[in-house]
Amino acid sequence: MKKLLFLALIVMAGLQVWQKLEPKWALNPQFIGEPYINIYGRNSCSITQKMRRSLEANNLNYRYFSVDDESVAQNLHQRMNDSGLSTRRYNLPVVDVSGDLMIRPEPSQVLALWRNH
Repeated sequence: MKKLLFLALIVMAGLQVWQKLEPKWALNPQFIGEPYINIYGRNSCSITQKMRRSLEANNLNYRYFSVDDESVAQNLHQRMNDSGLSTRRYNLPVVDVSGDLMIRPEPSQVLALWRNH
C-alpha cells in the first residue's frame, strides 16, 4: 500500500512539473532544435496580418501567438527582457526567427534572417 501511495505521489508531482514547464516548451520551439518563425501579435493588428500574409505568400511555415493571451504575453515579455528589449511600450508584431527577436520588422528582414538559419 505504501508503494502505491508513493507511486501516486511521484506521478502527481511529475504532472505538476509538466504543466508548469509545458507552456515554455510550446512557445519556445528552440528546445526542439529546428529553425522556426513565431509571430506575436493581435488579430486586429493590420501590420501583424500583413506579416502573416507575406510569410504565407513565401510558403514559410510559422506559428502565431496572440499577445491577448496572458500566458503568451508573459512568456514574450520574459524573452524580450532576456534579450534586452523593452516591454514598456512596443509595436506589434514581434517576430522570433529561431531565437532572434525583432520588433515590427519588415517582411524582407524576416525572410533574410530565415534564409541565414
